[in-house]
Amino acid sequence: MKKKILIPIVITLLLLILVIPIPSGTYKDGGTREYTALTYKLVDWNRFIGDGENIYDKTKVYFFPNNLKSIDELWYAEGVTDEDNAEYSFVGTVLEINGSAVVVQPVEGSDMLYSSDMISFDTQDLEKIGAQVGSVVQVIYTGGIMESYPAQIRAKSWSLSGSPLPNENTEQWIDKTTAEEDEDSLPNEYTGQWIDKTAAKKCENNIFDHIVITEIYSNCFFARSVYAMPYQIKLNGTLSDEWCVGDQIICTYENTYYDKETSRIEADMLTVRESSLQLEAGVAYKPVIYLYPQEATEISVNLSLDGRLTCTYPAYNNGWNVTALPDGTLTDANGRTYNYLYWEGETYAQYDFSKGFCVKGKDTAEFLEAALEKLGLTRREANEFIVYWLPLMETNPFNIISFQTDAYTKAAQLEVDPAPDTLIRVFMAWKAADEWVALPEQKLIAPERTGFTVVEWGGTELK
Repeated sequence: MKKKILIPIVITLLLLILVIPIPSGTYKDGGTREYTALTYKLVDWNRFIGDGENIYDKTKVYFFPNNLKSIDELWYAEGVTDEDNAEYSFVGTVLEINGSAVVVQPVEGSDMLYSSDMISFDTQDLEKIGAQVGSVVQVIYTGGIMESYPAQIRAKSWSLSGSPLPNENTEQWIDKTTAEEDEDSLPNEYTGQWIDKTAAKKCENNIFDHIVITEIYSNCFFARSVYAMPYQIKLNGTLSDEWCVGDQIICTYENTYYDKETSRIEADMLTVRESSLQLEAGVAYKPVIYLYPQEATEISVNLSLDGRLTCTYPAYNNGWNVTALPDGTLTDANGRTYNYLYWEGETYAQYDFSKGFCVKGKDTAEFLEAALEKLGLTRREANEFIVYWLPLMETNPFNIISFQTDAYTKAAQLEVDPAPDTLIRVFMAWKAADEWVALPEQKLIAPERTGFTVVEWGGTELK
């Protein structure tokens, strides 16, 4: 009889332990309170943001495995930064509209692509602009970018940009009383200020060569470098009808200005011709280094390369010296901030393809999603990897892929001071193939991310 009574009591106690949260702390950030149960964590956010005059006041429940994260990790996932009142903007193409939820893809060359190729936001409290799937819109948002997929932002406003699709928007697009009746003329003229030439530096007219067109206006166009370069380009002048977005070209130009603060270049176009440049095989393209200390820390990073560096950003002057925050934000001695350290170089490494994968081009995105997770990259890091490499791989019949270990790390030795608790280096060597190639499957593993974590990813295409 006693056993029959005892069993329900034990079950009840177990359920209480699993379900009922226990207060586990109040933080000196404005009064955030944390309650912990075995299966979830409840956080009553009450944290100062911005200049301290505003409070982030929200109650959230985090289920397994997020309930195992620290309060700082959960705060980072909320996407709220100390610059929460700052405004940012980007231009993107609408991919989905589900009620008030909108998903857009940043245009090619946009800085937003470094965060995600799909951005989601809610338009319930925003002006109705008549946007449809396929519309190009400019979005203004505040605060950080939430680490999810699609990435989420808090949009403050949005407006149609470029050539909108036919819709019921009543905003006057052009003044028909003064516009020329020319069916061949472009209706959209760029009138914004791209850079402040009084503050920008005038440069030689050879700062870039091979570029890809990303946006076209009647009086100018925008482009990005074929090589992974940390700047965007605006060229003043009218393109002829033979050129389209996505075309790879070479321009001659003059009156070139570079604004380091915004990583923007502006010049006046002189001539345009087609470019047939292809990325050089064997070059280590866009290795980027993320630093995630547990608290604000001054960090030095040195790279010993068996070869030569061809591009770095910020400039590699016998090493990088930055102050890093737990969210990965890096600040140099001049107060400029960066998401990561970037380098590119030629090495003498002999890459190993004894094990790896043969993947259909159309399946490359899905494969990389799974592989990079196994290799220890976060969703944001993996997204930045895929956005860079996928356009070069998805149209191939097959891709032979092998993630390098000793062959790469011996050719590009990394020294970080203070030494990290966790170091993850992901380097993909790959080559296109016309047919299926059988090879032993490579086992993908990664160390657990604990303490001060350093992450690097890069890749190279072989012929």
